[in-house]
Amino acid sequence: MSISTEIKLMKKRFVIDTNALIYYFYHIFNVSPQISSKGRSIINKALQDNSDYLIIIPSVVFVEIFDKWFRDNSNSNIGGEEFRARFISEVFIPIKNSPNIEIRELDKEVLETFLSLNDTYIKLENRDRIILASAVVLNSYLITSDRKIKEYVEKYQIIPGIID
Repeated sequence: MSISTEIKLMKKRFVIDTNALIYYFYHIFNVSPQISSKGRSIINKALQDNSDYLIIIPSVVFVEIFDKWFRDNSNSNIGGEEFRARFISEVFIPIKNSPNIEIRELDKEVLETFLSLNDTYIKLENRDRIILASAVVLNSYLITSDRKIKEYVEKYQIIPGIID
């Protein structure tokens, strides 16, 4: 195990969902910043080089952002080349360059956990199930404001907690 891997394992880990990432970078997405001061503070600290926090972003978060925001829609503030350029320079590059932020791919363990997250009353969308499964596998807090995810976690107590 490398030294950088050992250091990452000692950090306090937080998985972040799509909405929380969008709300953190609200000025890029032109939305209301619906993230708690605690959630914002954790992300701020993780973006600092010497942080003891590690933010894990499941790769499906970027798929969801690309699906919803990277379209050319001349009737709105989203899509188009200007948005793409701002997203890359002000969101993706700082995330990619941060030693305290990890983009996590879908692996076998997350997929197996994803398959077990099933409730006929609380019908989580597949992307939300993948994000929640990542938090379960990592036994991590989840930064989210998603009502259904919060309801699921409250019912099943499968992760240490939610930070909204």
